[in-house]
Amino acid sequence: MMNGFLHTKREGLIQIGLILGILICLNYLADSFIVRLDLTDDKRYTLSEASEDIAKSVMNPITVEGYFSEGLPPQLSEVQRQFRDFLDEYRAYSGGNIEYTFLNPSENEQVEQQTQQKGIQPILIDVRERDQVSQKRAYLGAIFKYGEKQEVIPYIQPGAAMEYTISSTIKRLTAQLKPTIGLLDAGGSATLQEMPQLAQVLSQQYEIETLSGLDTTDVPANIEVVLVVRPTQELSTNVLKALDQHLMRGGKLVYAINRVNTNIQAGQASVLNTGIENLLAAYKTPINGDLLRDVNANSIGVRQQRGMIQFVNQVRYPYLPLISNFGEHPISSGLETVILNFTSTIDLTLADTTIKVTGLAFSSDRSGTARGFFDINPFQEWQESQFNERHLPVAALVEGQFNSAFADNDSVFVPMKRSSKTAYVVIGDGDLVVNGSGEQAQMMPEDNINLVANAVDYLADDTGLLTLRTKGITNRPLEQIEEGTKTTIKYANVFVPILLVIVYGLFRMQRRKAQRRAWLEKGV
Repeated sequence: MMNGFLHTKREGLIQIGLILGILICLNYLADSFIVRLDLTDDKRYTLSEASEDIAKSVMNPITVEGYFSEGLPPQLSEVQRQFRDFLDEYRAYSGGNIEYTFLNPSENEQVEQQTQQKGIQPILIDVRERDQVSQKRAYLGAIFKYGEKQEVIPYIQPGAAMEYTISSTIKRLTAQLKPTIGLLDAGGSATLQEMPQLAQVLSQQYEIETLSGLDTTDVPANIEVVLVVRPTQELSTNVLKALDQHLMRGGKLVYAINRVNTNIQAGQASVLNTGIENLLAAYKTPINGDLLRDVNANSIGVRQQRGMIQFVNQVRYPYLPLISNFGEHPISSGLETVILNFTSTIDLTLADTTIKVTGLAFSSDRSGTARGFFDINPFQEWQESQFNERHLPVAALVEGQFNSAFADNDSVFVPMKRSSKTAYVVIGDGDLVVNGSGEQAQMMPEDNINLVANAVDYLADDTGLLTLRTKGITNRPLEQIEEGTKTTIKYANVFVPILLVIVYGLFRMQRRKAQRRAWLEKGV
């Protein structure tokens, strides 16, 4: 069996040397070429083409210092492993220009203090030891260094879009200048202070300039995208003309507009006119003066009083739709649920063949609209006939060449009456990214922020990274089903297994009888 192997001492040494050489070569190849099997449906552990290009563009060394505590629960320890695996891939594509080291800040007090001074702050986690639960400080952060610049990631959240975090950090470090976007400050529109979540996300990639003087000036030429969020008053003709001419020059815009003014405490609602609706109507994609209602909706807390007792009752409210039906486009890719607040629908049927309209978000297949008279009482009796429409658009991307809204207005002079090829995004809810201020401030759903941030990225031609923003652990909500279907499934779960057991028992009984007859016939 061993003929030819270790037949002589010299041959044995040669063959052992060959085996060692093969093992060394395999180890080198394994270190140089990363092969991982990614079975997730969105390939969240595989670098995208955009990330590969960013890694390949790194010409000078980037050093990553990872700060991770040891002895963490499995779900947190997994963050460190995933972070290391991603860095291995970035290092391979960068030709070795991305290197990393890992430190344990919990090693001693001096190291922990130095870590906090660098901007990495601990989080408190519950740890079970010997049947007792205690709180422990844990570190899950990193620092990226590139020449004299550095970026601190204080906390890498489990399940977050880790590839987007790494790629966007590298891109910010290596970029010479940030693009500039503008936020309209006119007509009571939302300010940056009222949108801290969106401001925090956008400020990582862009310089944000407040546009407050459009009554007398045009949109500055360096502004790539203008955000118009929730104006509450009628805008002047000069402001509307400035926005119109920005589009005519090839500039991009994001319109998040309330078309109906609502007051749920008073139970009142009325159509709101700011002038933006006239621009959008001229571009053939008007926001309708209606309110969307949807069976798939969020709940609202309504204060009630019975006798001397006051309490808050949670009521499902169709005017707060949960949007989970999205179009196939990079702006809406990866989004799962956007929560809107008194949103209006968008008419996408008027655009001609020269304009490309892409629906980004739609209502469910059990929805409807209220027009003219708005009854927004949360305790009203909802009728099935109020939800007989489906897939009504509430957000859209519009691309093409547009006629100026003032092209046929002799009283308003505009230098440009026809645009070059450009685009804008329109959303029928102006509050979807507004946190508010003071005691009224509230956290907005992450996908609300992602929808607007992705729109800005796409319009600013940063299409490589926007699809990575929502690439992470996904939420899989249960699908809403009819009561009759629920009953059928319930009884099927009870009786089908019993029926299968009975059928199998009858089959076994008949088989045994057949065997017995065969034995008797053979005289066994």
